[in-house]
Amino acid sequence: MTARSGRPSMLRSAGVVGLLTLLSRITGMLQSRLVANYLGAGLAADAFMVAFRIPNLLRRFTAEGTMTSAFLPTLSEVETTQGEAAGREMVAKFLGTLGLLLALLCALSVPVMGLLTGLQMLGRLAPEVRWWQQFSVLRQVLAGTRAAPAQWVLTTTLARIMIPYLVLVSLTAGLSAVLNLRGRFGLPASVSTFWNLAFISFSFACLHWGPAPWRRPERAAVFLAAATLVGGLVQLFVLWPAFRRMGFGIRWGLYLRHPGVRSAMKRMAPGLVGTGIHPINVVISTVLASQLAVGAQTILFNANMMGEMVLGIFAASVATVSLPAMSRLVDAGDIPGLRASLASALRGTAVLVIPGSVGMAVLAGPIIALIFQTGRYDAAAVGWTAHTVAFQAVALLFIATGRIAAQCLYALKDYRMPAYAALFGMVVNVVCSILLMGPLGTAGIALANAAASLAGLGFLTVALHRRAGHLPFRAVLGGWTAMAGAAALMGVLAWAGARTLGLETFRGLGGSSLRLFPLITLCALFYAALLFAFRVPEAKMFKDLVLRKLTRP
Repeated sequence: MTARSGRPSMLRSAGVVGLLTLLSRITGMLQSRLVANYLGAGLAADAFMVAFRIPNLLRRFTAEGTMTSAFLPTLSEVETTQGEAAGREMVAKFLGTLGLLLALLCALSVPVMGLLTGLQMLGRLAPEVRWWQQFSVLRQVLAGTRAAPAQWVLTTTLARIMIPYLVLVSLTAGLSAVLNLRGRFGLPASVSTFWNLAFISFSFACLHWGPAPWRRPERAAVFLAAATLVGGLVQLFVLWPAFRRMGFGIRWGLYLRHPGVRSAMKRMAPGLVGTGIHPINVVISTVLASQLAVGAQTILFNANMMGEMVLGIFAASVATVSLPAMSRLVDAGDIPGLRASLASALRGTAVLVIPGSVGMAVLAGPIIALIFQTGRYDAAAVGWTAHTVAFQAVALLFIATGRIAAQCLYALKDYRMPAYAALFGMVVNVVCSILLMGPLGTAGIALANAAASLAGLGFLTVALHRRAGHLPFRAVLGGWTAMAGAAALMGVLAWAGARTLGLETFRGLGGSSLRLFPLITLCALFYAALLFAFRVPEAKMFKDLVLRKLTRP
């Protein structure tokens, strides 16, 4: 496949994934609104967010992050050199081995869960002592010589309920990777929507129709934790029939001597750090936020989720379809085609991430109010979240670009450089967070994440230049400049429109929606028109994609 022929195909596949991911993000907003309604931004909300982050952090290492990046290139190699039958055997044994190892990990983590949750909420165990003394407080709590805070007990309970989600989501990611390699991108991209819908249905049924005591925040958090497992089961069952129809299965056991399994596992080892740069920084932010006011961890979680919403609409979609495409180009020895595919992925990502970042920063207040202002999540929490989101938006282009750069290195079978980049970014994140959280609070931690992402991206760029030769800097930076100019003008329109329509005041779901969504639509059309005026090639590609979808019988 040439670069020319592969480029529209990759962007077309990314467009399909992006549309389905957009649906996932919309249902995700409803899921977040339900959580905000019952938990607000208090102690129970912080407990749920910290507990939920533990399996989600691990999933970034064992699921769509490291596992996919090591599994797909290995499977592609096996099928290229040994045939599809060998590939099916490798899939069955790899997923069986991974699933069993993760089940053992979950079982072993249950008795030490108090330590894992305590490390993420040190500042809440004893707010009156200095941060370096809080480790001693945690030791006393674990030993039973000091009274355990109620929030720590709740967080630990919720984490123990949710930890099996790691096995479910990792197997789901494995099935998705196989379907992606076979060119099936739509169904895997829809599983998050099924998770959201299952979570909402189960939670609403229990908390809306159940007895009143269930709706107390501490009780409601337990039902929300159970809903996480229900969603994990549903999304796995959604993919299983298609996976089986392709002739694949799972063979449970430890097949560490199988060459394909051993190769994939070895490639996962350095990637445990490399792919996890962003979630590692998020966990560091969670620990540091425990030193701030109650609710800070919930605010940071929601701000990060808003950033992931922008990234997921298209950036994650491009990353998903680019790894199989880049792996095939590397296996064919087509390095010029790899560079062209990389340029296409970077420009295709930025064309939506840049305006998404600008729009999210300018309209953070009304967007956050529309999603979260309900029940126990009041106007003060909305304002706090919106302020943090505006700083979080700075990091999005760096995070998105870093994901694509890491995928390219994984396609080149280089798993060490992303790991080094992650360590470098983690150090930058810690230093900047400590320096900025004092004067800026949660906004300072969000800004530190941006600095860490930029530092990691710089490291990855140098590594790519060494492995792939001259990178297409001119093509990428030229496109970014035009996109940034169009997004800046769009941002001015969004700012003026928000003030003209009075969006600084929340008018309920109906009143705010009737003002916000038309403004977003107008800004999107204005941005698209500017892209055509600036002759950005991606504008025509997206127009052709939309027209094909609308006119297809």
